[in-house]
Amino acid sequence: MNRAEEDYIKTIYELTVEKKQPMIKSNEIADRFGFTDQSVNEMIKKLETKHLVSFIPYKGISLTKKGKDVAIRMIRSHRIWEVFLTEKLGFSWENVHEDAEMLEHATSPTVLEKLYHYLGEPAYCQHGNPIPPLNGHMEDAIALSLAEVSSGDQFELYRVLDHRELLTYLNTQDIKLHDRFFVVERDIFNGLIKLKKNDQNITLTLKTAAMLFGKIINS
Repeated sequence: MNRAEEDYIKTIYELTVEKKQPMIKSNEIADRFGFTDQSVNEMIKKLETKHLVSFIPYKGISLTKKGKDVAIRMIRSHRIWEVFLTEKLGFSWENVHEDAEMLEHATSPTVLEKLYHYLGEPAYCQHGNPIPPLNGHMEDAIALSLAEVSSGDQFELYRVLDHRELLTYLNTQDIKLHDRFFVVERDIFNGLIKLKKNDQNITLTLKTAAMLFGKIINS
């Protein structure tokens, strides 16, 4: 299997998780990669002949058991490398993705497992995404977004989408994982959410808040 095929498999899996649905459309893959619908359809046909995906006309695309195993293996490698690059080499969380993307394709299972143990067997990457164990049973990612909470709620941030522009913006607002926020106001009309972190007042768009995930806490 070549790198392009592995990238497709991993992206299909990630989209099903993000969208909380078992099947996705080819145009959703095209939007993620910036490819044409024709090129995506050609790759899906190739993956289907290798029994990595199932395609049902007018319904969508899903991974087979074989395809899901490949996706989880790639995700495991990617997230372990992200931990290493940030914790040991000082990469920032917004600049780690591309290098981890290259390394995940070139790492043998033996090297990956030694790296995993060297890092202390981390359960999550730097963006709060779960690292699947060797048995392939990955924990569900925390899915409650900040955009869904109500005024008066206390919210702890556990996961963010791995988008460079988002992560760069969060740096400017001094927002990081495990920060706790009090939701002052959820302004639906203007598309804003007003937060308080300690003595700091923060206003985010609901679009940004929808990419931040965590849990409601008591106090």
